[in-house]
Amino acid sequence: MAACRDKGLSPDVLGALAAGAGDDTPAFGFARWRGGDHEVTRWSRDALLRAVRRAAGAIEAVTAPGDRVVVAAPPGFGFIAAFLGCLWSGRIAVPAQTPATARARAFLDRLVAVTQTRLVIEAPLHDAARDAGPHDPVKPRRDAVAYLQFTSGSTQAPRGAVITHGALAANLAAIGDAWDLGPADRGVFWLPPFHDMGLVGALLTPIAFGFPATLMHPSAFLQRPGRWPALIAAERATFSGAPNFAYDLCVDRSDAADRARLDLSTWRVAVNGAEPVMAHTLARFAEAYGPAGFSAAALAPGYGLAESVLFVTARRSGKGAGAAREGVVSCGVPAPGTIVRIVDETQGIALPDGASGAVWVAGPSIACGYWNDAAASTDAFGARLPGEPHAFLRTGDVGVLHGGELYICGRAKDVIVRAGRNVHAADLEHAIACALRGQGRTAAFPCLEAAEERLVIVHEAPAGADEGAVRAAIADALGAGFDIVPDVVALAAPGAVRVTSSGKIARAATRDAWRAGLLARPSLSNAEAHP
Repeated sequence: MAACRDKGLSPDVLGALAAGAGDDTPAFGFARWRGGDHEVTRWSRDALLRAVRRAAGAIEAVTAPGDRVVVAAPPGFGFIAAFLGCLWSGRIAVPAQTPATARARAFLDRLVAVTQTRLVIEAPLHDAARDAGPHDPVKPRRDAVAYLQFTSGSTQAPRGAVITHGALAANLAAIGDAWDLGPADRGVFWLPPFHDMGLVGALLTPIAFGFPATLMHPSAFLQRPGRWPALIAAERATFSGAPNFAYDLCVDRSDAADRARLDLSTWRVAVNGAEPVMAHTLARFAEAYGPAGFSAAALAPGYGLAESVLFVTARRSGKGAGAAREGVVSCGVPAPGTIVRIVDETQGIALPDGASGAVWVAGPSIACGYWNDAAASTDAFGARLPGEPHAFLRTGDVGVLHGGELYICGRAKDVIVRAGRNVHAADLEHAIACALRGQGRTAAFPCLEAAEERLVIVHEAPAGADEGAVRAAIADALGAGFDIVPDVVALAAPGAVRVTSSGKIARAATRDAWRAGLLARPSLSNAEAHP
């Protein structure tokens, strides 16, 4: 695997861990709910250090430096200790979802085979290795591999981005710079720890900048989304974030009386990333939680991806969401040292300000490629532009640079061409969600049949729903907002729309299920779907 150049950047996660010896200030808490109340179990910085040393000792006993170790422990202290134990001992961590389902088990087995893993950690490590941990962490070169971040697979087969210690340090520095993070902050997060936003944003960022974070299980959020802002209020948190859909859920599944009882006045950075950020979502959230003291200036849309560790661009601390273009929010300016270009990939040239095209990125946080996939690495990480000396990462996203700020329109593979216009699947799905008040997930995708591209809409209609009314609402939303009539509308049972483990719509998987006739309700032709 090619080495990345040393950029001489900090912070150093392992150094920050080592500095916690004897420090009884909080590092992490984990919240659990019993009925309507919650309790928080906390770890001090010293307890975190001791747990990481024990984990490192247990890992060292059965592996060698450079071996891959899959960390699939459940969210919580066990996952944190195991992942950091890998870095502490010079092993390459592979964060993964706990195999609680047959699909997750199959994915885990695939990861083990692809990475030739020597050890899989599915549960918190026992204390048998209490005295076996090394006293000092390994001092890795900055071009040494820290971990492999496998993508969620929303548009293609998952691939493992190779993240070096230097790339991680550069990205953490960019995160701290964008949002002015430091020891006075407090974090609250529910994000899955095996994804880039949860791993880097919720676990490694608090360690690097010396502030405590309280975590909750992702399922606790999905069961009752209001627990997230309530925990932020209870912990007096300043820093938190989630994908766009989470902000919608917090509005849709709460009432004004419950929101008004919260005090969110301390929440100064509310990151929105990991999927297209919608102006409507941010406006709704700010209005709904304004009476609780939430300030719209805290809204911090950002753009990133696993192939750049996490962070690429963001609205700076205290700037708020900013202006929107056709419902899409600015994701802010690039991190220091990061170059973003909008490219016409057909001609291989950079496009001017205001033009839409493929998003290409270069900088110190870029991964060194995909694990053991030279062809895919060359295609994704070896893009070139005339007159530019460095290689670029082809992100697969479509966007616009306007006034130095990046607007993300969607995934290139999810662009639907109708009457010569490019329409993004996420925009159609969002319009339908608004029309149906978030009742059921929707997937929109193009499907090529007999050399003709057809627009297919799959929507989850709950049992007892008035199917005629649902179809009419979908038709009205797409007609009014986009002057589009879908070719096929498929009404399906709840759970039929496929999603990734991070909650994103998996359009390709939903398309495959629709083609295979695996959806619970039959698809309807256009004539049947639109009375």
